[in-house]
Amino acid sequence: MFNKLYDQIIKLVKNNYLYIIGILIGFFLMTIKLPYYINTPGGSVDIRSKISIADHQITKNAFNMAYVYEIPATIPTLIYSYFNKNWDVIKKEEVVLPNENKEDVKFRDQMMLKEANQQAIILAYNKANKKTNIIRKNFYVTYIDELAKTDLKIGDKILKINNEEIDDLAQIHDLIKSFKANQKIDIQIKRDDKITTKSATIINNKNNLMIGILISVDQELETIPKIEFKFKGTEGGPSGGFMMSLAIYDTLTGSKLSQNRKIIGTGSIDQYGNVGEIGGVKYKIKGAVKADADIFFVPAGQNYEDVMEVKLEKKYDITVVPVNTLDDAIEYLQNN
Repeated sequence: MFNKLYDQIIKLVKNNYLYIIGILIGFFLMTIKLPYYINTPGGSVDIRSKISIADHQITKNAFNMAYVYEIPATIPTLIYSYFNKNWDVIKKEEVVLPNENKEDVKFRDQMMLKEANQQAIILAYNKANKKTNIIRKNFYVTYIDELAKTDLKIGDKILKINNEEIDDLAQIHDLIKSFKANQKIDIQIKRDDKITTKSATIINNKNNLMIGILISVDQELETIPKIEFKFKGTEGGPSGGFMMSLAIYDTLTGSKLSQNRKIIGTGSIDQYGNVGEIGGVKYKIKGAVKADADIFFVPAGQNYEDVMEVKLEKKYDITVVPVNTLDDAIEYLQNN
């Protein structure tokens, strides 16, 4: 029985070896990793699917975050990108820095998403006269410059600097300024659930004293009403902060802003309500048009200019609104 099966397999391979080889080559071409990424027009996510606020109903399909598709390049997709003007090839080092790996980038993106969401909560709740309380702040290393002289790693949780406990980001900045260039300092951290002490040398970069790292703050918040987020582990980045704050504020104040309009937008947000520029806006406007948005909010400045260039070139029928602050967006929706 086994001999017959073996003979049949051999016969099948002999009669179809070219086809089999073709499949193997195709599989190889589809999976081989190249030092490039490809950005393509994205889409939008209804904020209603990402947050819930106790005793409040978020208006369905009213406020949406724009996103961009970023895919690792393969030989077929790289070839296709040269014939598709909507696909752009970017070098790997523009996404993953030489001293990082993909996991480092993922951790940083997730921390930036957390920061954006927490900033959006604090800003929107305060503006709507609702209660927020910061229970605890945790500080994480999310970027290490190539100039840095340290054995810190991305993902380290900072506890103390030169034996001084850290409870605020401004405190860290003040501490760094109090040191001297080339001074070696001790940094107590938590890594892999173990507390240990690492070191860093203060560097002078263009008359600025620094360690050469970026620190992100993860704030544990208590809010009334309670708010919960439902983001996937694969999602990250700060570019949804502005739209998140707008949706939260609208929900807390009676859901009066959208007036049956589909609103898509992008931009980071800071504690003062300023909307910051982000990357990939020309892909996001294409995604907004594809999603039949009525209004596309975009950070004023270069982001707005880039979006308008695409809108005019493609003759898109969509209202593009530049915003500098959260108040700009609120006032626009109230008056139009």
